[in-house]
Amino acid sequence: MAGLQFWKPGTLGPGSNLDRAAETEENVVPSAPSTLSLQASRERLPIFKHRQKLLHAVEKHGVVILVGQTGSGKTTQLPQFLYEAGWAAEGNVIACTQPRRVAATSVANRVASEVGTMLGDEVGYTIRFEDVSDRERTRILYMTDGMLFRETLVDPLLSRYSVIMIDEAHERSVYTDLLLGVLKNVLPFAS
Repeated sequence: MAGLQFWKPGTLGPGSNLDRAAETEENVVPSAPSTLSLQASRERLPIFKHRQKLLHAVEKHGVVILVGQTGSGKTTQLPQFLYEAGWAAEGNVIACTQPRRVAATSVANRVASEVGTMLGDEVGYTIRFEDVSDRERTRILYMTDGMLFRETLVDPLLSRYSVIMIDEAHERSVYTDLLLGVLKNVLPFAS
């Protein structure tokens, strides 16, 4: 898998040379000309050719750790792949946490454009003091890790989410570490 690799416990871990060893020119996505459609831009990302493998891994395993280069499409594309595969059906939501407010808002804006919806409709974000989402319609929700942690106080099982992505987990914020502990305890109750 060029540019995108799964990490298996017991092997070189995330942040090691595992994800940097494959940095060759073939894995670097050149800037797309502005004439490319959003769909064509999506298809040029390294993650696109691994779509089926990723969906299979999420379906088969309770926890998936994805390691890939910056700009490979992990944050923007994986939630869309899950959405298109039906993981947001029946009122479920796909959550993707971000360690910073600016990241949550800008990524949500980009994904809303790619999905072809207004920000706050099918794709939204929630950060401290600002919620641009609709509880009934939003299916892909970007949020700070602190906001998801606060949600565990009201719903300890995080029952409205079908998938929870903890993005940038290697940055090790307090909320990310707490969320990983909470999710470890919630996992046995996931259906």
